[in-house]
Amino acid sequence: MAMASVYVRLSTLLLSIPVLGYRYSQNGWTMTVADVVSAGEGGTAILPCAFTHPPPPDRSVNGSVMWFTSGPVNGLIFQCTYPGTDPSEGEPCESGKQQDAGSRFRFVGNLSNNDVSIMMERLSRADSNVYRCRVELNIAKFHTPKGTIVKVRAASGNDSVVSGTEGASVTLPCTFIPSNSHTLTTVSWMRKEVYQHVVTFRPQPNGLWTTANGGNRYEFIGNPKEGDASVRIKQLSLNDNLTYLCLVKYTHGNHQSLILNETRLQVMPAAQPFPVVILCIPIGLKLLPLLVMWIILLRDKIRKDQDRHIAGRGEPKCTNCNTNLSHSPRTESHPAV
Repeated sequence: MAMASVYVRLSTLLLSIPVLGYRYSQNGWTMTVADVVSAGEGGTAILPCAFTHPPPPDRSVNGSVMWFTSGPVNGLIFQCTYPGTDPSEGEPCESGKQQDAGSRFRFVGNLSNNDVSIMMERLSRADSNVYRCRVELNIAKFHTPKGTIVKVRAASGNDSVVSGTEGASVTLPCTFIPSNSHTLTTVSWMRKEVYQHVVTFRPQPNGLWTTANGGNRYEFIGNPKEGDASVRIKQLSLNDNLTYLCLVKYTHGNHQSLILNETRLQVMPAAQPFPVVILCIPIGLKLLPLLVMWIILLRDKIRKDQDRHIAGRGEPKCTNCNTNLSHSPRTESHPAV
């Protein structure tokens, strides 16, 4: 039997969750679980559990994943089954799906990777207990000698909520206390509701961070050396209206340190044109031909008025010219003396 220490440090809803774990090995099996998980009341806890098993003897593996509480009343709190298992043994292990509408437990592992972790939501002080991971497969059964202690602290009320507008950009904050003794290896962002990977960033020798895998709408804008792993999401859509988990991973030999922050993103629909303007558009299109005709008629009238004015500026007619000449005084000439 061999044990190797693993250190995991998480933070949910901006609360630190120290998790001390170890790897237990026996008869070709290994299982890694958390020693202690501490989370705030009303928050979320991840109970990690991963294992390996000897190669199966020419048959596919099936069976059940189980989580128990160890307290005044030992009881099964969660169970799901491998594909090909008798349906009477329980619901299939589907990542991110709840067992029923009222369940606070979700399977967030990956059977292909022998990851049988679960998520526990809406924590209460009564959830402080010891939790044990167990697999019962058709090749053998296995669990660790000790369980995971979950400690639920009083809520602090420091929820992180960010708002953005459809089509715009928004920054999801992720702050943590950096470690000088561990090496920062990755920063990943996950969606909580469906527990789906979004993007992972890795450091480069030149000090920059590049996208290891994920969409091009996500830009790393934080400075991990100062405890900032924030990310900017571009071209927001209403589908981005979710809760996101920031996962910062440190390593140091066989030790591992994880820091998790939770941020709720609220995406508002883009502003729409005023309804009156929308109603006026078809009316304006109908009146446009009449407006054009009125402009043409107005221009014709102005042109005709200008022509009359120009014609009226010619030689004026003199109707009293003869009369004025007949009554004009005569000038008599006298011979010079």
